[in-house]
Amino acid sequence: MKVIFDPDIPEELKEDIIKSIEEENVGEICKVCGGDTLYVALLEGVLDVKCYECGHSYIELELAEE
Repeated sequence: MKVIFDPDIPEELKEDIIKSIEEENVGEICKVCGGDTLYVALLEGVLDVKCYECGHSYIELELAEE
């Protein structure tokens, strides 16, 4: 799947986010609408990985500072 990131997501996190998506076996197409693009949104410290086409949410990742 293609991945589009919210503009608020720092560049240094994008590679780790893509790895997390791959580990969750999201698949190549959306199981709801058949879309092939994911959108990663940042909402109040939580990354929401969802289908760009229909909005179906696949993963929510909470950000924590190290």
